[in-house]
Amino acid sequence: MGSFLVDRGARLAACIGLGTAGALAAPAACLYPEYTFDEPEPSGGAGGSSSASGTALEDCANGADDDGDGQIDCADPACGDFVCTAAVPEGWSGYFALFDGEPAMDPGCPPEFAAGQPFVGNSGLSAPPARCTCSCGPAEGQACDPVDEITITVADAPCGSEPHCLFPLTTPGWEAEVCSGPDGVFSDRLTCGPSSDAACSSTTGAPCAVSVSVSALAASGGECAPSAVHVERPDPRWTRLGRACAAAEPLGQGCNLGQVCAPKPAAPFEGGVCIAKDGEAACPPGPYTERHVFFTDVEDSRSCDDDCACGAPSGAACPTTVALYSDVQLHTCSMQVTELPAGSCMDLEGNPSVVGRKVTSLGAPTGGACMPSGGTPSGAARGASPRTFCCRT
Repeated sequence: MGSFLVDRGARLAACIGLGTAGALAAPAACLYPEYTFDEPEPSGGAGGSSSASGTALEDCANGADDDGDGQIDCADPACGDFVCTAAVPEGWSGYFALFDGEPAMDPGCPPEFAAGQPFVGNSGLSAPPARCTCSCGPAEGQACDPVDEITITVADAPCGSEPHCLFPLTTPGWEAEVCSGPDGVFSDRLTCGPSSDAACSSTTGAPCAVSVSVSALAASGGECAPSAVHVERPDPRWTRLGRACAAAEPLGQGCNLGQVCAPKPAAPFEGGVCIAKDGEAACPPGPYTERHVFFTDVEDSRSCDDDCACGAPSGAACPTTVALYSDVQLHTCSMQVTELPAGSCMDLEGNPSVVGRKVTSLGAPTGGACMPSGGTPSGAARGASPRTFCCRT
């Protein structure tokens, strides 16, 4: 022990002495003593790279102990972005990072899940039923109603004003071009106006023949032919997008028997790795329990039943003209007061007698339409060419 201390002291004195003589002549052993550093192990890393101190970074997917700490891939704390997961069951494929969300939020594939062509599908199909439109052709085969269904009314107020007294002219047994009369309102009738009684029979001095109106002559019968149903299919729309990105090979080790070391998906992907199978399938027994189904096509059978029908025509009228006369002789129509089309009103001047009447012209039915019915939607749209994904939760 004493000789060791003497030898160490001698070497120290020699160095101090040399220092006083001049640093330029000092031996290197005195200026640069040896040191040992304990550096922390770097986390993650790709195979073949190294830290600043020369220590290799751990490649978490090559089955080797790259950083020399005796731990491989998932067993190494440096591989925190990897996870041990069960082997892919028979009939399934994997492993995948799966995005299931709004199409506008599609993130693409991350570098650690960029093997091959990614799968892109859809779910949440929105496809309203087909819009079915029925229509009817023009009315055919209609006939004018009898002319004695026309109503002629004399009023003590101008057209468009509220009358106090109304005097209907009877038209039973009327025929076209046949004169009827002379019952009606005569020019000496002065029992109307605001001060008239309920029966318009007391003399008031106010005229009664101020305007005359003639009702329209309708048509009836006939039918309309239904047209073929018109079919419109609103475009189907997917509300969710599925993107599956495959993990690059090879996968790592450092896990229990029957497991592999795979990258751990990060948001917005599902939290666990996924496996896949074509078609719609139930998830297999084991840890892959979260099921997602996506489709790459649409089968669209939306249509309409060919059941269009048309109701009876309505709204048709016959172009009819009525002439009014003031002759007091029975069934005499020579002194014409006015002539107006059926379905109109006309003001009169001078409180004339309105006693004779005659249909002067009668045309064929015009207008008229049928109400369509039917056109029942049928069929539906659904996703086609499905693929099922089952993920770890």
